[in-house]
Amino acid sequence: MIRRISRMGPLVVGTALAGGCYAGGSGSNAMDDAADGSGSAADGDDADDGPGAYPDELPAPSHRVARLTHEQWDNTVRDLFYLDSATGLAGEFRPDAGVSGYLFDNAAHNLSVDEALWSGYTVAAAEVAELAASDPEVLAAIGSGEDPEAFVRTFGRRAFRRALDDEEITRYVALFDAAPELYGVTASFEVGVRLVLETMLQSPHFLYRIERSDAVVGDVIPLSSDEVASRLSYFLWRSMPDDELFAAADDDLLRDHVEIESHALRMLADPRARPVVGYFHDALLDADKIANADPNSTIYDVPLDLGQRALQEQRRFLEDIVFDSRGSWRDALTSSSTWVDAELAAVYGLTGDFGSEFVRVELDSSQRRGLLTHVGFLAANATSVQPDPIHRGVFIAKRLACATLPPPPDNVPPLPPIDPSQTNRQVIETLTEQPGSNCAGCHAGIINPFGFPFESFDAVGAYRTLDNGQPVDTSSSVPLGNEVTQVGNALDLVVALAESEAVHRCYASYWVQYAFGRVLADEDGALVDRLGIGSAADDLSIEDLLVGVVTSRAFLSRATEELP
Repeated sequence: MIRRISRMGPLVVGTALAGGCYAGGSGSNAMDDAADGSGSAADGDDADDGPGAYPDELPAPSHRVARLTHEQWDNTVRDLFYLDSATGLAGEFRPDAGVSGYLFDNAAHNLSVDEALWSGYTVAAAEVAELAASDPEVLAAIGSGEDPEAFVRTFGRRAFRRALDDEEITRYVALFDAAPELYGVTASFEVGVRLVLETMLQSPHFLYRIERSDAVVGDVIPLSSDEVASRLSYFLWRSMPDDELFAAADDDLLRDHVEIESHALRMLADPRARPVVGYFHDALLDADKIANADPNSTIYDVPLDLGQRALQEQRRFLEDIVFDSRGSWRDALTSSSTWVDAELAAVYGLTGDFGSEFVRVELDSSQRRGLLTHVGFLAANATSVQPDPIHRGVFIAKRLACATLPPPPDNVPPLPPIDPSQTNRQVIETLTEQPGSNCAGCHAGIINPFGFPFESFDAVGAYRTLDNGQPVDTSSSVPLGNEVTQVGNALDLVVALAESEAVHRCYASYWVQYAFGRVLADEDGALVDRLGIGSAADDLSIEDLLVGVVTSRAFLSRATEELP
């Protein structure tokens, strides 16, 4: 059931409870006060030594206070009030700016609160509070009888992802009791609930994930069970902990890596994990570019929404790999399966009875293997008329192999007009590989070798053997790691990528960045090596890779450099 929220002006509460995060970002004074170490900390006496098997894996310094992303806010409100779906109110918040060089939306240092966002939080808090206080079903789910103190204690523990201290409970109960006068109504339990909810939803302890542990054990600061619960839930669900995680945290069980692994596997089996893994791959594989693929409709007989269909194909394919098949990144790069509707089936040259529903199919493994041979990647990295080996090559080099490429030089000439006497590859080679040019170093040695093997696929991703009446040349010498690998075509290349430790290490590095909400640091190298090189050698499933992240020493502790 989707509940509707009426539009009612917010009650602005002039208390320290409501306004703590107005002026600053993740480094504001209010946040420093909230993170002063007064909360419970993991003392490490009973900590499990599982992650300690990798003593070189140290946490890098990072923010102790991270604001919820807009999607995390929406998901958290949904789960906090046991709603059937998100309210969508976060869609009205001012957008967060992206961070150069970082693919995801959770860069902690970038998530500040300005006047526009604070106004959005204020309005949203009022609307959610009104919803809860006026809906008996919601009130029963979050309430605790008619006892204000019990309500404050129970709801506050879930809203702040930690137990409230006595002073906080006293202040919120006083606010509860003052509600009738502030609202100008007769005293009732519901009006007290409404004011407490509206205030808590504007508190920095709700809007931010605050890690207050400060007890040093050896060379790290172990996180408390509450902090581990939040790290787990916001990484795997982009939302708050559920009741099972809270119960485990209350019993201080989340410093044992076996218990943490059990919860991680449970959480990955929950439907809430699927959109998170989908979000990660959308960001990594540039979903917006796929959705906006726009081949020339006078040349290619494909639907105008080909890109949207291709994006749905990619999402279904990866969801199947990760959750249904429990596959690895190697499987994503080499599987001959995919998901198609009638329009995509035609592009792939499949015969049979296809309709508007997406169904799982096996592609011709002599032509296609893995997501790089799917319509999404191929059509997104093409002009409206021709395949684009430059952008195909740049994408693979940077996103899959983590190669560092300098920015292109100024005044790059456009592609010349189509010459019917030349293949597309010949045109690109003439333009970019002239000896002594500014382009030749990167293009001849890195970019073009990754892109040319895909010349057997046209601008919409259909398979071809001829280009301008001439056989396509898909051979290449590809730099992978410290070696140059000779490949004859796209299939050779995807196998080489799937066997490359550099590629698996690159994939693992993106998950580590996303888990910690920051760009990669030197301290992350040991963890990335273990997960990346291990996944190449042992064919680690993506699910196991994620479990490896959350049971790592770096995920379960903080750096001592962060202490005052």
